[in-house]
Amino acid sequence: MAPRSERVLLTGGDGFTGAPLAQALRDDGHDVITVGRDAGVCDYAAELLEPEPIADLVERIRPTAIVHLAAIASTVDDNLHALYTINVAGTAALLGAARRSKDALSSIILASSAKVYAPPVSDTPMDETAPLGPFDHYGASKLAMEHVARLFAPDLPITVVRPFNYTGPGQDARSFFAPKIVSAFVRGESLRVGNLDVARDFSDVSSVVEAYRRLVAAPQPGQTFNMCSGQAVVLTELVRLAREVSGNDVAISVDPRFVRADEPKTIVGSSAKLEAAIGVLPRPALRETIERMVQSMASAR
Repeated sequence: MAPRSERVLLTGGDGFTGAPLAQALRDDGHDVITVGRDAGVCDYAAELLEPEPIADLVERIRPTAIVHLAAIASTVDDNLHALYTINVAGTAALLGAARRSKDALSSIILASSAKVYAPPVSDTPMDETAPLGPFDHYGASKLAMEHVARLFAPDLPITVVRPFNYTGPGQDARSFFAPKIVSAFVRGESLRVGNLDVARDFSDVSSVVEAYRRLVAAPQPGQTFNMCSGQAVVLTELVRLAREVSGNDVAISVDPRFVRADEPKTIVGSSAKLEAAIGVLPRPALRETIERMVQSMASAR
């Protein structure tokens, strides 16, 4: 039997993850309607600070699947009103509209974050039952979003995913650690950072896109999944790879203002539950990811 073709509403369709995901879903034969801030990239321009346009769009197009990526994906706390409005109230408005069109829906995938978890007390990979306890406003907003989603869950086929760190070409170097490091080496600019002697879980964006693609094809309503590599990478290794691949050397210094005294030594996730549901995911080596990022940044200069 041929896979079912979905009419997918994709929010954040102009973003780092949304743009390649839209293409992947179209390659699979789905009808993809993208929503984002960039009217030149997306089918519809809308802002979740004013969520009514997206809610109206849901009622108008009656999607059979929704992938909700739109969010403020930053831990910068200079605009808490926008952070909570977009990440929590915007999601609530979207789900409210979806409930009015629920008979058509086979799947709603909500992007949460691994930042909903409490800081781990060991180096053991965290599965989906790990204690919750965000330590910044971004994580708190995503956990609040999950609580809102649970209120809609009796009526809607909701799947929640919790991505850990992931990176690749096109990620914003102003907000995310990996592209910030790679950009510094490509540009030959010195950089001040926090503690590099910690280990974090990094995936390639292509693995994350593939996971979303498979979840659209094989819905998992009512489930919560980590999206992660299951591998802990010490940040000094990321710096070493960026130096080696770029062929440049720059001064990297630790700024005490960026160092947290209580920062966990290792944060790594378990992908066992997700891969049991949708199969083993492709996992490019970190060096391959860095090579693609260096090439992309160098060609853009």
